[in-house]
Amino acid sequence: MQHLKRLMGYINRYRFLFILGTILTILSIGLEGIKPYLTRLIVDEGLENRNFESLTIWIGILLGVAFLRSLIWYARAYTFHFMTQKTLYDFRIELYDKLQAQSFAFYDKVRTGILMNRMVGDLEAIRKFLTIGYAQFIECIVLFIVAFSLMLSMSVKLTIVTAIIMPFMYINTVKLANALQPIYKSVRKAFENLTSQVEENITGIRVVKAFGNEKSEQTKFYHTAKKFTAENIKAADMQAKYAPFSEFINGIGLIIVLLVGGYLVIQQEITIGVLVAFNAYINMLRGPIRNLNSVINHWENATASLEKVYDVLDTQPAIQDKKNALVLDDIQGDVRFKKVFFKYGKEEVLHNININMKAGTVTAIMGTAGSGKTTIINLLGRFYDCTAGEIYIDGYNIKELKMNSFRSHIGIILQETFLFTDNIANNIAFGNLKATKAEIERAARIADAHDFIMEMPKGYDTVIGERGVGLSGGQRQRIAIARAIVCDPAILVLDDATSSVDMETEHEIQTTLRQVMENRTTLIIAHRISSVKDADQIIYLQDGYIVERGTHADLMALRGRYYDTFEQQYGEKVIA
Repeated sequence: MQHLKRLMGYINRYRFLFILGTILTILSIGLEGIKPYLTRLIVDEGLENRNFESLTIWIGILLGVAFLRSLIWYARAYTFHFMTQKTLYDFRIELYDKLQAQSFAFYDKVRTGILMNRMVGDLEAIRKFLTIGYAQFIECIVLFIVAFSLMLSMSVKLTIVTAIIMPFMYINTVKLANALQPIYKSVRKAFENLTSQVEENITGIRVVKAFGNEKSEQTKFYHTAKKFTAENIKAADMQAKYAPFSEFINGIGLIIVLLVGGYLVIQQEITIGVLVAFNAYINMLRGPIRNLNSVINHWENATASLEKVYDVLDTQPAIQDKKNALVLDDIQGDVRFKKVFFKYGKEEVLHNININMKAGTVTAIMGTAGSGKTTIINLLGRFYDCTAGEIYIDGYNIKELKMNSFRSHIGIILQETFLFTDNIANNIAFGNLKATKAEIERAARIADAHDFIMEMPKGYDTVIGERGVGLSGGQRQRIAIARAIVCDPAILVLDDATSSVDMETEHEIQTTLRQVMENRTTLIIAHRISSVKDADQIIYLQDGYIVERGTHADLMALRGRYYDTFEQQYGEKVIA
């Protein structure tokens, strides 16, 4: 009931449509409920009395009722669908906003396919309940009230007989619903696993093909799909077991009504029209009883989906702006890490990190894989919060600053360049959504990307594929550089920005980057000596500790780990 209460909070935003849809549903079901009663009048007053005029009048009324019900049903369906789509729109917007607000830690734990299912599959289950399940629930209530009221007015005895039969039909339906509840939860879980695996496989299809693992992935998918199929078959099997018994009870009920009703007709206690009407009501009431199972299924699915959706909505971002956080309109670029520690879960990744980066200087960080280099970038952007210690920008603790205000002054160029399925101009402008065409072109020229862009079929309007498919590694990286330049950052971060390209392209990009880095505080994460040797200070990390610090000349003279790395990369060309 807690889920229903929260759902009503969303529906209440469109309470007029909800109330109107409910009224139209009641009217539609009410008109449906009087059809058998009109049939009784057609039989008794038209056929039994052999009165053609009366026959045509009641048939005309029946046709009018059917036509009016069709109009009302259309209005009801449109109203509920409109209200439902508006409600789901609110859900989607809140879900999307919540996902945008989450920190990296949230995405470390939750699979992308599951989040996709929250946005699509779970909201679809809610939609079905609002548009189908709720209407069927109203139908069950209204039809029972209308039917039994009219049945009582025609024959109390036959109504009592019908009322005795109905609980048996209901009990069978409830048993089926209880049996299906855990099965449907398993079906939903299997569906999530299926969609997650498909999403991950498609995203990583190039890796799959590169290693020739298509067969292995197919086998994994076959098992997942088989599990999903088995769960659905289990649900179908459960329904199939209960269906014959349900039909048997319905058949017995109809026979009893015909037997008792036939006797009452012979005794002239009721007319043939009443018996015909009762037969029609029995058949009509079978629908709501069957639909009761559907209502329960829709509600169970919606409840399970609401629980998952609310779980996302109720997950507070691990990192949030403080109340009255400061906004920095301008940044000089002084950066300081003071006694910084950081843990991923229970694993401590950084230990007592102290770094001073003066505005306009270049700081480079090298180290072995897993030494914590990229973590430093993540902490600087406050994508994670340090476990202990402080990070300052221009003397302000970044926890005291509004995140978007200082992030907008940081341009990050990542090793793995992500480009959106959009035109080149919009991909560059992603760094500054207010950028003009001239500013976009200027950034591209500085990044040495303008010439190859203009060689493309539509220039800056050329649409590139997901993740920049269709461009070379160097071209993707240059667009990423232009994207960072267009926001005119005071702090520039290069996370192994040239490691994925060949040596010649790396040299060209580094020449470009040297121009971009002028008068900016620059943090370089790199594996290659060629990317860091000109930095004002070089920091060498190992196992989360700073083990060496100094200029290129200082570290070469030290003949420590940096020197060893230089020797490995340059072989005999060791120049101290």
